[in-house]
Amino acid sequence: MENKNENKKTNTEITEELIYKCEKTRKNNSKKDKPLTDNDIMKYEIASELGLIDKVSERGWAGLTAKEAGKIGGMLTARKKKLKKQEEENKGNDSEDESI
Repeated sequence: MENKNENKKTNTEITEELIYKCEKTRKNNSKKDKPLTDNDIMKYEIASELGLIDKVSERGWAGLTAKEAGKIGGMLTARKKKLKKQEEENKGNDSEDESI
C-alpha cells in the first residue's frame, strides 16, 4: 500500500504548477510580460483552495462572480494581515534577544 504522504504535493510544487498554469493563461501576453508578484501567487493559491483555479484558467479573473472575487480578496487580505503580524512579532523577538 502506498504512503498517503507520497501522494500529497508540497506547497512549493503546487505553487510552481500554479505559476506555470496561470502565466500560460494570462491575457495580453503580447504586452510587456511582468513576473508574478507574491500577491499574485497568493491569489492563485487561494483560488485553487476554493476550487476556482480552472474557472480562472478558462475565463480569466473577469470570469469570476462578484461573490467569488470578493471571497478571494477577503482571504487575501486576511493572509496578508496575518503575515504582517507574524513579521512584526519576529522583529520584536529579535530586538528582545539583542538587548539581553
